Amino acid sequence: MCLRPEEWINDGVLNAHVYYLQEKGSGNWYFPTYMAEQVQNTRDGQLFELAVKLRRENTNRFTVGLKKCEKMFIPVFDRIGSHWYLIVVLPSDKKVEIWDSLPGPKYNAGRYQQAERIMKVLDHIYNEEIVNYFEKGWQFAKFNIVRTDKARRQVNGCDCGVFVMNWLQDIECRSHGSNKFQHASERVRIAVSLLKNPRNRRLKEVRESARRVVDEQLDKLVEQKDPFIPHHPIARKPITRSQAK
Repeated sequence: MCLRPEEWINDGVLNAHVYYLQEKGSGNWYFPTYMAEQVQNTRDGQLFELAVKLRRENTNRFTVGLKKCEKMFIPVFDRIGSHWYLIVVLPSDKKVEIWDSLPGPKYNAGRYQQAERIMKVLDHIYNEEIVNYFEKGWQFAKFNIVRTDKARRQVNGCDCGVFVMNWLQDIECRSHGSNKFQHASERVRIAVSLLKNPRNRRLKEVRESARRVVDEQLDKLVEQKDPFIPHHPIARKPITRSQAK
Protein backbone atom coordinates (compact mmCIF):
# COMPACT_ATOMS: atom_id res chain seq x y z
CA MET A 1 0.00 0.00 0.00
CA CYS A 2 2.93 2.38 0.61
CA LEU A 3 3.73 2.22 -3.11
CA ARG A 4 0.49 4.02 -3.92
CA PRO A 5 0.94 7.58 -5.27
CA GLU A 6 1.96 10.15 -2.65
CA GLU A 7 2.42 7.53 0.09
CA TRP A 8 5.63 7.18 2.11
CA ILE A 9 7.84 4.21 1.21
CA ASN A 10 8.42 2.09 4.32
CA ASP A 11 11.47 0.09 5.36
CA GLY A 12 9.81 -3.25 4.53
CA VAL A 13 9.61 -2.40 0.83
CA LEU A 14 13.14 -0.98 0.80
CA ASN A 15 14.56 -4.07 2.50
CA ALA A 16 12.80 -6.39 0.04
CA HIS A 17 14.41 -4.36 -2.76
CA VAL A 18 17.83 -4.65 -1.06
CA TYR A 19 17.39 -8.40 -0.58
CA TYR A 20 16.59 -8.94 -4.26
CA LEU A 21 19.49 -6.78 -5.47
CA GLN A 22 22.17 -8.60 -3.49
CA GLU A 23 23.76 -11.30 -5.64
CA LYS A 24 26.30 -13.94 -4.67
CA GLY A 25 29.82 -13.03 -5.69
CA SER A 26 28.92 -9.42 -6.41
CA GLY A 27 31.27 -6.57 -5.57
CA ASN A 28 28.24 -4.38 -4.84
CA TRP A 29 27.14 -4.67 -1.23
CA TYR A 30 23.58 -3.69 -0.26
CA PHE A 31 22.92 -3.11 3.42
CA PRO A 32 19.42 -3.31 4.94
CA THR A 33 17.90 -0.19 6.45
CA TYR A 34 18.32 -1.41 10.03
CA MET A 35 22.11 -1.05 9.77
CA ALA A 36 21.95 2.75 9.68
CA GLU A 37 18.97 2.75 12.04
CA GLN A 38 20.93 0.89 14.71
CA VAL A 39 23.86 3.27 14.31
CA GLN A 40 21.46 6.19 14.86
CA ASN A 41 20.10 4.56 18.02
CA THR A 42 23.52 3.79 19.52
CA ARG A 43 25.67 6.12 21.60
CA ASP A 44 29.23 6.80 20.48
CA GLY A 45 30.69 4.81 23.36
CA GLN A 46 28.71 1.71 22.33
CA LEU A 47 29.51 1.64 18.60
CA PHE A 48 32.08 -1.13 19.04
CA GLU A 49 29.52 -3.43 20.69
CA LEU A 50 27.09 -2.66 17.87
CA ALA A 51 29.78 -3.50 15.30
CA VAL A 52 30.33 -6.91 16.88
CA LYS A 53 26.63 -7.64 16.51
CA LEU A 54 26.52 -6.39 12.91
CA ARG A 55 29.63 -8.41 12.03
CA ARG A 56 27.83 -11.63 12.96
CA GLU A 57 24.75 -10.62 10.96
CA ASN A 58 26.78 -9.73 7.84
CA THR A 59 28.93 -12.87 7.83
CA ASN A 60 26.75 -14.65 5.26
CA ARG A 61 25.33 -11.59 3.53
CA PHE A 62 28.35 -10.85 1.35
CA THR A 63 30.23 -13.68 -0.33
CA VAL A 64 33.31 -11.73 -1.41
CA GLY A 65 35.84 -10.12 0.87
CA LEU A 66 36.23 -6.41 1.54
CA LYS A 67 39.21 -6.25 -0.83
CA LYS A 68 36.88 -7.10 -3.75
CA CYS A 69 34.08 -4.79 -2.66
CA GLU A 70 33.43 -2.11 -5.29
CA LYS A 71 30.54 -0.20 -3.75
CA MET A 72 28.54 -0.25 -0.53
CA PHE A 73 24.94 0.98 -0.61
CA ILE A 74 23.50 2.04 2.75
CA PRO A 75 19.92 3.45 2.82
CA VAL A 76 19.36 5.84 5.71
CA PHE A 77 16.18 7.25 7.23
CA ASP A 78 16.56 10.72 8.73
CA ARG A 79 14.03 10.74 11.56
CA ILE A 80 14.33 14.49 12.10
CA GLY A 81 13.47 15.28 8.51
CA SER A 82 11.37 12.12 7.94
CA HIS A 83 13.40 11.50 4.82
CA TRP A 84 15.17 8.64 3.03
CA TYR A 85 18.60 9.20 1.49
CA LEU A 86 21.44 6.93 0.35
CA ILE A 87 25.07 6.62 1.41
CA VAL A 88 27.37 5.10 -1.22
CA VAL A 89 30.84 4.00 -0.10
CA LEU A 90 33.60 3.67 -2.73
CA PRO A 91 36.50 1.83 -1.04
CA SER A 92 38.92 2.04 -3.99
CA ASP A 93 38.44 5.83 -4.20
CA LYS A 94 38.38 6.30 -0.41
CA LYS A 95 35.23 8.33 -0.85
CA VAL A 96 31.70 8.42 0.56
CA GLU A 97 28.88 9.94 -1.51
CA ILE A 98 25.62 11.20 -0.03
CA TRP A 99 22.76 10.82 -2.51
CA ASP A 100 20.02 13.10 -1.24
CA SER A 101 16.93 14.12 -3.21
CA LEU A 102 15.95 16.82 -0.70
CA PRO A 103 19.01 18.42 0.92
CA GLY A 104 18.67 21.47 3.10
CA PRO A 105 20.74 23.61 5.49
CA LYS A 106 18.68 22.38 8.43
CA TYR A 107 19.52 18.70 7.80
CA ASN A 108 22.82 18.54 5.86
CA ALA A 109 25.14 18.68 8.88
CA GLY A 110 23.27 15.87 10.63
CA ARG A 111 23.46 13.67 7.54
CA TYR A 112 27.21 14.24 7.28
CA GLN A 113 27.58 13.29 10.95
CA GLN A 114 25.53 10.14 10.40
CA ALA A 115 27.83 9.18 7.51
CA GLU A 116 30.86 9.69 9.76
CA ARG A 117 29.39 7.44 12.47
CA ILE A 118 28.58 4.72 9.93
CA MET A 119 32.19 4.83 8.71
CA LYS A 120 33.43 4.31 12.28
CA VAL A 121 31.17 1.27 12.61
CA LEU A 122 32.45 -0.15 9.30
CA ASP A 123 36.00 0.19 10.64
CA HIS A 124 35.01 -1.92 13.66
CA ILE A 125 33.11 -4.49 11.59
CA TYR A 126 35.91 -5.10 9.08
CA ASN A 127 38.89 -4.36 11.31
CA GLU A 128 40.48 -7.78 10.76
CA GLU A 129 40.30 -7.56 6.96
CA ILE A 130 41.55 -3.98 7.00
CA VAL A 131 44.61 -4.96 9.04
CA ASN A 132 45.36 -8.02 6.89
CA TYR A 133 44.70 -6.75 3.36
CA PHE A 134 45.05 -2.95 3.30
CA GLU A 135 47.94 -0.55 3.77
CA LYS A 136 48.75 0.71 7.22
CA GLY A 137 46.46 3.52 8.30
CA TRP A 138 43.66 2.65 5.84
CA GLN A 139 40.33 3.48 7.49
CA PHE A 140 36.76 4.16 6.44
CA ALA A 141 36.77 7.02 8.95
CA LYS A 142 39.39 8.80 6.81
CA PHE A 143 37.31 8.68 3.63
CA ASN A 144 36.28 11.96 2.02
CA ILE A 145 32.53 12.52 2.48
CA VAL A 146 30.87 14.50 -0.33
CA ARG A 147 27.35 15.35 -1.38
CA THR A 148 27.05 14.25 -4.99
CA ASP A 149 25.67 16.71 -7.51
CA LYS A 150 24.36 13.81 -9.62
CA ALA A 151 21.39 13.20 -7.32
CA ARG A 152 18.10 14.35 -8.80
CA ARG A 153 15.84 16.57 -6.69
CA GLN A 154 12.32 15.55 -5.74
CA VAL A 155 9.52 18.08 -6.19
CA ASN A 156 7.23 16.76 -3.46
CA GLY A 157 7.52 15.54 0.10
CA CYS A 158 6.80 11.84 -0.40
CA ASP A 159 8.99 10.38 -3.17
CA CYS A 160 12.36 10.18 -1.37
CA GLY A 161 12.00 6.40 -0.99
CA VAL A 162 11.35 6.03 -4.72
CA PHE A 163 14.54 7.98 -5.44
CA VAL A 164 16.58 5.75 -3.12
CA MET A 165 15.16 2.56 -4.66
CA ASN A 166 16.02 3.79 -8.14
CA TRP A 167 19.55 4.73 -7.10
CA LEU A 168 20.02 1.32 -5.50
CA GLN A 169 19.04 -0.35 -8.74
CA ASP A 170 20.88 1.99 -11.11
CA ILE A 171 23.22 4.44 -9.38
CA GLU A 172 24.20 6.04 -12.69
CA CYS A 173 20.52 6.55 -13.58
CA ARG A 174 21.12 5.32 -17.12
CA SER A 175 17.68 3.69 -17.34
CA HIS A 176 15.72 6.62 -15.88
CA GLY A 177 14.18 9.35 -17.99
CA SER A 178 14.02 12.93 -16.78
CA ASN A 179 10.47 12.55 -15.44
CA LYS A 180 10.55 8.94 -14.36
CA PHE A 181 11.28 9.66 -10.72
CA GLN A 182 8.21 11.86 -10.38
CA HIS A 183 5.64 9.80 -12.21
CA ALA A 184 3.14 7.60 -10.40
CA SER A 185 3.78 4.85 -12.94
CA GLU A 186 7.29 4.50 -11.50
CA ARG A 187 5.74 3.23 -8.29
CA VAL A 188 3.79 0.67 -10.31
CA ARG A 189 7.03 -0.41 -12.03
CA ILE A 190 8.71 -0.90 -8.65
CA ALA A 191 5.76 -2.88 -7.27
CA VAL A 192 5.65 -5.16 -10.32
CA SER A 193 9.42 -5.69 -10.31
CA LEU A 194 9.31 -6.71 -6.63
CA LEU A 195 6.35 -8.99 -7.26
CA LYS A 196 7.83 -10.73 -10.32
CA ASN A 197 11.33 -11.16 -8.91
CA PRO A 198 12.31 -14.87 -9.13
CA ARG A 199 13.30 -14.78 -5.46
CA ASN A 200 9.78 -13.80 -4.39
CA ARG A 201 8.55 -16.89 -2.56
CA ARG A 202 4.91 -15.79 -2.80
CA LEU A 203 4.89 -15.16 -6.55
CA LYS A 204 3.11 -18.44 -7.34
CA GLU A 205 0.48 -17.74 -4.69
CA VAL A 206 -0.19 -14.25 -6.08
CA ARG A 207 -0.45 -15.53 -9.65
CA GLU A 208 -3.00 -18.17 -8.63
CA SER A 209 -5.01 -15.55 -6.76
CA ALA A 210 -4.94 -13.25 -9.79
CA ARG A 211 -6.19 -16.06 -12.05
CA ARG A 212 -9.13 -16.68 -9.71
CA VAL A 213 -10.06 -13.00 -9.81
CA VAL A 214 -9.86 -12.94 -13.62
CA ASP A 215 -12.01 -16.08 -13.90
CA GLU A 216 -14.63 -14.63 -11.56
CA GLN A 217 -14.82 -11.38 -13.51
CA LEU A 218 -15.05 -13.17 -16.86
CA ASP A 219 -17.79 -15.43 -15.54
CA LYS A 220 -19.79 -12.35 -14.53
CA LEU A 221 -19.32 -10.86 -18.00
CA VAL A 222 -20.54 -14.07 -19.62
CA GLU A 223 -23.61 -14.12 -17.36
CA GLN A 224 -24.39 -10.49 -18.24
CA LYS A 225 -23.87 -11.24 -21.94
CA ASP A 226 -22.47 -7.76 -22.39
CA PRO A 227 -21.74 -7.33 -26.13
CA PHE A 228 -19.21 -4.54 -25.52
CA ILE A 229 -16.93 -6.26 -23.01
CA PRO A 230 -14.27 -7.42 -23.37
CA HIS A 231 -12.81 -5.76 -26.47
CA HIS A 232 -9.28 -5.73 -27.75
CA PRO A 233 -7.70 -2.46 -26.43
CA ILE A 234 -6.22 -1.57 -29.83
CA ALA A 235 -8.27 -3.35 -32.50
CA ARG A 236 -11.57 -2.48 -30.73
CA LYS A 237 -13.13 -5.80 -31.61
CA PRO A 238 -14.55 -8.63 -29.48
CA ILE A 239 -12.01 -11.16 -28.23
CA THR A 240 -12.33 -14.68 -26.93
CA ARG A 241 -12.34 -15.65 -23.26
CA SER A 242 -8.85 -17.18 -23.52
CA GLN A 243 -7.49 -13.99 -25.12
CA ALA A 244 -9.04 -11.90 -22.39
CA LYS A 245 -7.39 -14.06 -19.73
